[in-house]
Parts: sequence; C-alpha cells; structure tokens
Amino acid sequence: MKYMVGALLSVVPAAVAFAAPATAGEDEFVRTMQTTYAFLTDQQLRTEGAKICSVLGSGTPASEAVIMVRNDLGVSISAAGEIVSAAVVQLDC
Repeated sequence: MKYMVGALLSVVPAAVAFAAPATAGEDEFVRTMQTTYAFLTDQQLRTEGAKICSVLGSGTPASEAVIMVRNDLGVSISAAGEIVSAAVVQLDC
C-alpha cells in the first residue's frame, strides 16, 4: 500500500503539468473562436474542439470533420472550416 501511494504521488504532478497546457490551449481556442462566432457558447466550443481532435485522431479526413462541425453547430461550411483549422492549430489535434 505504501508503494502505491508513493507511485500515485509521483504521477499526479506529471499529470497536472500536462493538463495545464491543454486548458490554456482550450482557453485560447475558445477566445479566438468567440471573437468571430460570439453566438457559440464556451461549452459548445470546448465540446466541439474535443470532438474534432477525437475524430481527426482516429483518421477521419478534415473535410468530414468540417461537415460534422457544420451539422453540430449549425454554422456555414466556411465557419466550420475555420473552427476545424483553429482546433488543429490551437488544440494540437
């Protein structure tokens, strides 16, 4: 038990260190997108950004991700393309 606690305590700081940049990237992504698309909520953008990274990471072409974003958020194709592009750059998809 003592060794498990020690192992967990050594892993937690590393996990926190890696989690902080992701949150900063999400915050920047949301700020950037809300500058142009103020009607999209913080939660919509965070959820969609995570979804974009997930589908692109599984091998889905970016063109299909654009269609997904258009359908999910009800935005134009060009807006969806900008959102996918921003996710790729700012969220490191």
